[in-house]
Amino acid sequence: MKLVFDDEALADIEDIFAWIARDSPIIAKSVVDRLFSSTELLISFPSMGHAGGAPGTLEWVVPRLPYIVVYEIDRAQDAIIVTAVLHAAQDRKRDE
Repeated sequence: MKLVFDDEALADIEDIFAWIARDSPIIAKSVVDRLFSSTELLISFPSMGHAGGAPGTLEWVVPRLPYIVVYEIDRAQDAIIVTAVLHAAQDRKRDE
């Protein structure tokens, strides 16, 4: 199974980096690196998330970070598609 980040998820990660980098570019890089490396766990354990708010999605809380990865499993393409990376405190209803 392969791991794919769609454009919206990559934009979310860029926003996370930019927000943290205002205070510390070094910490921002560390957080983004941890997001990418932690998300690779989904390759081995694609069903470890819980049912997401949108139909057909799963959500997984990144260990030791305040972020939630929203993803879909595309069995036809043998891929996990990350569609969003959200801060746990983010007002998600406002974003709909």
